Amino acid sequence: MWRRIAAFQSAPFINMGVAFFLSAVALAQAQPAWVQLQDSSAEHAFALEVPGGWTAKAGAFRLGYSDVRLMVDLKSPDGKTNVRIGDVSIPAYAIPNQLHSREGDFVDLGAQAQLTVASYRTGQQYAEKYAQARFNQDCRALTPEPRSSPEAMPDYLPSDPAIKSSSTGEVSYRCDSATGARTAFVYARTNLGEGLWTVRTLVSYIAPPEQAALAANVAQRCMRSVRLNPQWMARQQQMDAEALDYQRQRQAGRVRQLQEQVAQFEQSMKAMQQQVASFERGQQRSAAQSEEWGNILTGITPTVDPLGNRQEVWTGTKSRYFKNGSGTIINSDVVPPGGGWTELAK
Repeated sequence: MWRRIAAFQSAPFINMGVAFFLSAVALAQAQPAWVQLQDSSAEHAFALEVPGGWTAKAGAFRLGYSDVRLMVDLKSPDGKTNVRIGDVSIPAYAIPNQLHSREGDFVDLGAQAQLTVASYRTGQQYAEKYAQARFNQDCRALTPEPRSSPEAMPDYLPSDPAIKSSSTGEVSYRCDSATGARTAFVYARTNLGEGLWTVRTLVSYIAPPEQAALAANVAQRCMRSVRLNPQWMARQQQMDAEALDYQRQRQAGRVRQLQEQVAQFEQSMKAMQQQVASFERGQQRSAAQSEEWGNILTGITPTVDPLGNRQEVWTGTKSRYFKNGSGTIINSDVVPPGGGWTELAK
């Protein structure tokens, strides 16, 4: 460290030292004032600090007794930096088994939760996959960028005794966008439980390179400041207990009792699903985003044949897909030689 400081005393490094100092001053001046933000959803689940002057959306969205998703979305005053904590489109995942072996399928737990079937991904694997979905609208290309040290992102949720193992990972990219180069970042922590796994912590941001450090600082402070409402936590414990009773009755086939017992609750879940769908992009675009994310995670590309039939194919490294009369599908950048091949539209 002292050698580095001494190096700045030599003439060739004076201008660099001045530039470094001015950059640090500019960053300090760019640091916003902070204000308290309450979760204004029906859940009233948490509060946190957010930078003043930024556009802030925050809420807890309940899609089932045991399916509550937190999300905070922040945009800087100039509109160039976007920081996100959590994501309402991310479900819990069921590990494939004999009953549900195909990735991308759903496990219907009724009013308790809806799970997506997917093999466990480490935090690193998930961060890489999520980045593809998170930034594909803004970035024409994503080029991995090395980082000098990993981000120490705090966990904003209480400990879960059902977790068997946990894994973290992060990715940073140069994003080539229509407005120039930007920095795109994702941090993910995935937790493995008994028969299922979850994305416990998810943080992402996209920013001009000169605002990347500010974006990281904003994400860190927001996460450290999250405080769950004790009354909400007590209510959630009660909901989890009710979910177990609900599932026992459901599996025992006591449908009539359940219809009366949970009809009102399921109606509120439908209303919440609509709220989730309109949270950011409107119902149709949000649903499309969730489906696209599920396809990216499970390696599926939806296509349509010339007759209008949907055909899901395993995602390949090439840009085009072709099918012959026997149902064989190939992935290629060029039209395959010979006849009998029909291109599938994406």
